[in-house]
Amino acid sequence: MTEHLPKLIRLIPLLESLVASRLAAPAAAPAELDLTPLNEATESLKAELGQVARSHVSLSKQIFETHQDLNQRIEHLSAELRSHQEASSRQIDQLEHQLRSFHSWFWILLALLLAAIALMIALLVVK
Repeated sequence: MTEHLPKLIRLIPLLESLVASRLAAPAAAPAELDLTPLNEATESLKAELGQVARSHVSLSKQIFETHQDLNQRIEHLSAELRSHQEASSRQIDQLEHQLRSFHSWFWILLALLLAAIALMIALLVVK
């Protein structure tokens, strides 16, 4: 839009001269005004505004398509993240189960070791 400001600014002197000539004209006689420069500037401005409108539509379409694409990527990444979280959760559960199993085996082996030591002491005492 800023690129069209110079064209809008060019209309200001034309409008000022139109108003000044209207005010300078006697009230009884209608003034003949040359509106050709104003009409040309208006037509040029209409063409520029039409171009701006088309650019706006094109940009809006691109923004909408990019937004949809980003939403699809976000959904895909969210699904992938959920999948990784579920896999990690299953792996953690499996490791916790293994740890409990190793813990149980540790106590069983410790009990067997203590029983073997007690048996050795008993055999030494009996001899």
